[in-house]
Amino acid sequence: MNVGIGVDIVDIERMRQRIDAESGFRELVFSREEIAYCEKKANRYESYAARFAAKEALLKAVGTGIDFTLDLKEFSINNEENGKPYFKRSRALNKFLEQHFTGELEVQVSLSHSRQQAIAFVLINQK
Repeated sequence: MNVGIGVDIVDIERMRQRIDAESGFRELVFSREEIAYCEKKANRYESYAARFAAKEALLKAVGTGIDFTLDLKEFSINNEENGKPYFKRSRALNKFLEQHFTGELEVQVSLSHSRQQAIAFVLINQK
């Protein structure tokens, strides 16, 4: 049964500006794994933007949006060998989800981008 959906879109140029500003935004929002992944990419800002959109879409699917009760770098978007993205669920993320839902959850994520924007869609199902 579907218990939450969320979508978010991020401007890639704005993400580039935030990361290049050396303000610590990248380290505040992204896990070490995500930073390592994105920095290897030719178009790293697209990857950062898509991952940020996914985190925001997850929080929208839960119904909170970014409210700083969950540290964004405490969970990450990883990729399976075939490229399919998934949330690497940390203890912090699992605890957060347990506060909002009951039962076993399946969290699905889809990412896409153009040259200007990245988008993420998140679906939370109760098994």
